[in-house]
Amino acid sequence: MDTLRRGQLAKDVLQYAVNRNYDRAMQVMDEIAAASTGRQMYGVCCIFAAVGRQSLVRLYGHPSPEGLWALAAPDPDDACAQHPAHLFSLRFITAFANRDMPTCQALYLAAASANAEDYSHSLAALIGDVAHLARVALEELARDGETPAPHPY
Repeated sequence: MDTLRRGQLAKDVLQYAVNRNYDRAMQVMDEIAAASTGRQMYGVCCIFAAVGRQSLVRLYGHPSPEGLWALAAPDPDDACAQHPAHLFSLRFITAFANRDMPTCQALYLAAASANAEDYSHSLAALIGDVAHLARVALEELARDGETPAPHPY
């Protein structure tokens, strides 16, 4: 699979997830993973995080030059929100949004070195969290009477 095809499929994953078609999103994600190295999967995660960052900018504007993005789970008492996969997701999106690529790499390496089930959960959480941010940003655009860009990034 070439880089262009991988990028298109990553975009498709997010589109399916934004539309709440998670089964199809995971099928396409499995196709990407089957034909990708760890380095290429890191790139796919960065594509997802870039969409997350763009959604944050659409919702809140750019942070001030000295400002940083911070994301938190909605309910700290919610065990699901504190699951390692969701913590990975929030931290990865935050690090990417703040252009902290060494932290993104470290987070990805930690997730990739976990067992296959935990790694899969981390990717699913990233997709779900980015899809949620994109969905909220699209709904906000619709409320403001704007039309979305033809693709999420």
